[in-house]
Amino acid sequence: MHVGTLEVGLAVHAAQSLKDRRRSVESLKRRIRNTFNAAVADLDEDPVPSRARIGVSCVSNDPRRLDAQMRAILEFIERVHLDLEVTDDAIEIIHL
Repeated sequence: MHVGTLEVGLAVHAAQSLKDRRRSVESLKRRIRNTFNAAVADLDEDPVPSRARIGVSCVSNDPRRLDAQMRAILEFIERVHLDLEVTDDAIEIIHL
C-alpha cells in the first residue's frame, strides 16, 4: 500500500478577514474532495487572512498513479481557484 501526500502553501488574494479566508479554503477543500475523492485538511494552526496551507492525502497500490493524482490536484488548484495562488508545494509518496 502507498500513501500520497501533497502539502500546498497558498496566498489568499481576496481575503480581508479570516472569514473570507475560511470561505475560500473551504470551497477549495470541497472541490478537491468531490473531484478527486481525496482527504483534505486545513493545516494552519494560527491562520492569517492572506495565507493558507492545506494537506491532501490519497491511498493506492500504485505509486505512479498516486504521483499523477497529486500532480493533477496541484494543477487543479492552480487552474480553478483564481483567488488562491500556489506559493509552494511538496509531494511525497510513502510505502507502507
